[in-house]
Amino acid sequence: MDIEQMNDAAEQAAPQSTENLAQPFINKLKKIAAEGLKVLNNFAQQSKEWLTKLTRQLKSFFVNCLEHCRTLSAPVKYSALAVLLIISLITAGSVYAYYDSFTYVVYLDGEEVGYVESETVIPEFAAALQQQQSEAAGVELVTEQELKVVREQRKGVTEDEEAVKNKLREQLKFGVHAYMLTINDKPVMPLASIADYQQVIDQLKDTYVPEQKNAVVQTVVLNDKLEAKLTLVDPSEICSVDKALEVLCYGTNQRKTYLVSRGDSLWSIAVKNNLSVTDIRNANPQLAESDKLMPGDCLNLVVVEPLVCVRVTQEVVETEAIPFTTTTKEDSSMYKGTSKVLQDGKEGKKEVTYRVTLENGKQVKKEALKEKVLAEPVEKIVAKGTKAVPKPAAVGGGGSGTGRFLWPVAGRGTITSRYGYRWGRFHRGLDIGTPTGTAILAADSGRVIQSGWSGAYGILVTIDHGNGFVTKYAHNSATLVTVGQYVQKGQQIARSGSTGNSTGPHLHFEIIKNGSNVNPLSYL
Repeated sequence: MDIEQMNDAAEQAAPQSTENLAQPFINKLKKIAAEGLKVLNNFAQQSKEWLTKLTRQLKSFFVNCLEHCRTLSAPVKYSALAVLLIISLITAGSVYAYYDSFTYVVYLDGEEVGYVESETVIPEFAAALQQQQSEAAGVELVTEQELKVVREQRKGVTEDEEAVKNKLREQLKFGVHAYMLTINDKPVMPLASIADYQQVIDQLKDTYVPEQKNAVVQTVVLNDKLEAKLTLVDPSEICSVDKALEVLCYGTNQRKTYLVSRGDSLWSIAVKNNLSVTDIRNANPQLAESDKLMPGDCLNLVVVEPLVCVRVTQEVVETEAIPFTTTTKEDSSMYKGTSKVLQDGKEGKKEVTYRVTLENGKQVKKEALKEKVLAEPVEKIVAKGTKAVPKPAAVGGGGSGTGRFLWPVAGRGTITSRYGYRWGRFHRGLDIGTPTGTAILAADSGRVIQSGWSGAYGILVTIDHGNGFVTKYAHNSATLVTVGQYVQKGQQIARSGSTGNSTGPHLHFEIIKNGSNVNPLSYL
């Protein structure tokens, strides 16, 4: 029922006899009721379904009251209309108070941000903020956060549009879609595309595949779990393929290298960089095979800690030496303490196929799969004397050694290495530097029990002095005596040289007392 229908009902309800007296009051009441109905109509259009239903019921109630007024006397009718007016005012006021308690609540990812008066102001602000940041970044930015504006009933809240905008400026994040590279579910770096991710993986594997002509790669696998997960990031955080590969291979430590120059050694490089030789070895696994440095070599000065373990399995074919055996035969025609090579030994050769496992370029496992003999080794045969050595006879007025020794090098020479430990090994004699060809003298009288080549000693002369002492003279260029010959103290027995395991011309001199080496300087 509309306002016109209510007017008609009110007119019919008033008796004709009291028309002149009640008409002004009725007109006023009709006007007030009409205003109340307007409020109810407006509210019914804006409120929820249940409130609309309530408003319709109130309208029906008011109309029914007006229709029943025609059966009442004038005084009762006026009283009823007055009550109806009061009810209308109370209802309208209650409805207005209820309607006024509603506000717009702003939510970001389900969290309440604040309150605003308008439903559209925040979406418009967010769109403008997105456009502004996109223009600054030079690329279209998006957000994955959920921004909602919901009309809700809230009592006693303050609507502050600027406060909400300030919070959104801090909390609303815009970015671009990228692929986050994760290692064992831990995010490491974002890449621009899935193609970049695949390129990083391929190059990472290639980095640790060694270039060997005699090797066939079987497998290349990652020991860690690498994945690419779509995410939203700041455009400035995206890594290039080269940068990502560097981080995966060398870790997050700052890389520092050293270029080897002529004359450098591990020790000198360590001193220059305030490191230990062990530190440099740990940072350069390739030094485990050889300490040899060449000018132009690049050494790491920081231990590399890759973020990913790349395991390479390959089959490697290597040619190896087969050591020869040595057989000793007794010879009664030779004095005890003397020996002679009857047949030189020769190493054989074999081809061995290994399965080698590398982790980040470092060998962690090596197992032989098969081998093929290319050449058999040749046995070395040595004759060993068993003939008893006769006691020394007097030679030129002398007999056995005196126990006092002369300096064994003519012209003295220079001591280059003393008796004792050096370079982690025990040096059993005294090294005296002297030019090649210098006369080497018998330190005391005695019998020559060895004269000739003797492995690392080179050309060696050994004299038994018959009193528990034996002397050795090594690295000679030539010997001037023969086995069994008796020599005088101070007699030239050889010429100095640099044969055998030697770095320059010198005499290696040993004194052996009762079978044990002693310090020569204690007896010279």
